[in-house]
Amino acid sequence: MDLSTIRRKLQKKDKSHYSAPEELVTDVRLMFWNCAKFNYMISACGSTEWLFISLQPDSEVAEAGRCLDEFFEDKLKEIYPDRHFPSMQQDDSDSEDVESQN
Repeated sequence: MDLSTIRRKLQKKDKSHYSAPEELVTDVRLMFWNCAKFNYMISACGSTEWLFISLQPDSEVAEAGRCLDEFFEDKLKEIYPDRHFPSMQQDDSDSEDVESQN
């Protein structure tokens, strides 16, 4: 998922345009999920008793994606204060689409 696809789906003339806010939110969250998946590094440390795993932005793109994601979620709460949008599931990533295109 990318911004150009989201922009296209915002147009009513597009046959797959968004018909509900939930569809837009799902796509935007998918875009941020993919940004994190492909632009963050995993750092792990620990002993045999515990393991600490953290995701660290490993590029300017990763940090920008994280900041924009926070901004989006804040605005979403501001615009729809009484509405709950379901969280994205891990298996919703469109990484398979990206891998099949390579």
